Amino acid sequence: MSSVSHSYRYPHPSFVATQDKPRLVLATSATAETPAPNFFEGQLRSPRIVADMLTAVHLTVGARFFVPPNSVARAAALADPVVTAGGGVLRFEGFSSCCSTYIRADLLPEAYDGQVVGKGTTNIDFNAPMRAALAGIRDASGLALSVGPDALTLRSGIAEVTERKVELPTRWIRGMVEVQSYQAAMQKRFEVSALEALRFLRTLPKASTSRTPLWIASGPRGLYTTTRPVDGGVRVTDTRRLRVLQALLPQALTLAVHADDTQQTSAWVVDFGTARLTLALSAEVWRGFSGEGQALRALLDAGTRGAPLLARVRSALQWQARLDPQLLADELALCPSQVADALRVLGASGLAGFDVTEGLYFHRVLPLDLSAVADMHPRLVDAQALMDEGAVTVLKREPFEATVRSGDLLHRVRDKDGELHCTCPWFAAHHGLRGPCKHVLAAEGSRIP
Repeated sequence: MSSVSHSYRYPHPSFVATQDKPRLVLATSATAETPAPNFFEGQLRSPRIVADMLTAVHLTVGARFFVPPNSVARAAALADPVVTAGGGVLRFEGFSSCCSTYIRADLLPEAYDGQVVGKGTTNIDFNAPMRAALAGIRDASGLALSVGPDALTLRSGIAEVTERKVELPTRWIRGMVEVQSYQAAMQKRFEVSALEALRFLRTLPKASTSRTPLWIASGPRGLYTTTRPVDGGVRVTDTRRLRVLQALLPQALTLAVHADDTQQTSAWVVDFGTARLTLALSAEVWRGFSGEGQALRALLDAGTRGAPLLARVRSALQWQARLDPQLLADELALCPSQVADALRVLGASGLAGFDVTEGLYFHRVLPLDLSAVADMHPRLVDAQALMDEGAVTVLKREPFEATVRSGDLLHRVRDKDGELHCTCPWFAAHHGLRGPCKHVLAAEGSRIP
């Protein structure tokens, strides 16, 4: 498995301080843009809820729901959650080891009394002892949360600060940008009380259901499952991935379920009023978000068109928790549709996440080398090579039709009902549900006069 090496220096392991009131201190590797030692310090108003949410993040990041045949599972050395502070919202997000499940815990401004509320993104060292400490948190004890400080390796006398070198799998990076593209296409399917949701989740199979897709829907008698597609329902495989929500629902208010029109993904949002937890599931456990290709068109746009527009919109990003296209358009004197397209591209580039509850992007910069994101997508690299070689011949503009020579083969790309179709085996197998093939990408890149 390919990976990108980064050196993360932690001044100390994460721990729960016990002096006075319990205080959670997360060891972090902060970005160079973080000017203060800590970009977040606050007293949590509902310690037990926050502890349970962070435990859910830790459990999901450490889980693996699929192991490829004839292979040995390799745990990701750096699957530490990414933490973002911006616009008064503190977010923890990460993936399961197989990249089929994405989780994010959002602490809203009402969830804490903050002493330091800055802006920044970082990776945290979230370990097994931390989980054990979180299990002992009680509301009566209180809980203060610190995210920081800056990442340095120091020695002073006999005192030593810990340095930790880690490798971040490239598929985990790709998943972080892919999942935003999927979430941006989702709509709410149904919402139920937390109590009803808890009762339903307890009835789901304990064993893996990855070979039998289920449709979950809300009816007059509550939530139910069926093995056939149903209007308003949501397709789910391997319901074990939902099990992490059970411990959260007793303290929650509602559970809202979102899905895209093609039923490729779903997002399950547990709402506590002052905090939310979002769990997004890929269509199949063997289809991790990292390989889906939903962000490829946006990345192609970023590389072939609209650079001045992207630069203008990016300059307006100031760690906002809600990026409203209309407000940004008014500020930049642009059309809302132009801003919406730019945010889609920036989301696919790792510069924004998407909140399905708000229906809007939020600004955050992944603590990675974002210039390498496009190069991590083989289809995009191959498409660019085809364009550079002049392999695309445009036959007609309206309706669009082109040929793309790939090796000794000539593929034909045609516009059918507003979507480009290709004669290659990849398109025949997936029909565009897993993103465009390299030939469609190359044709789209050559489509601009």
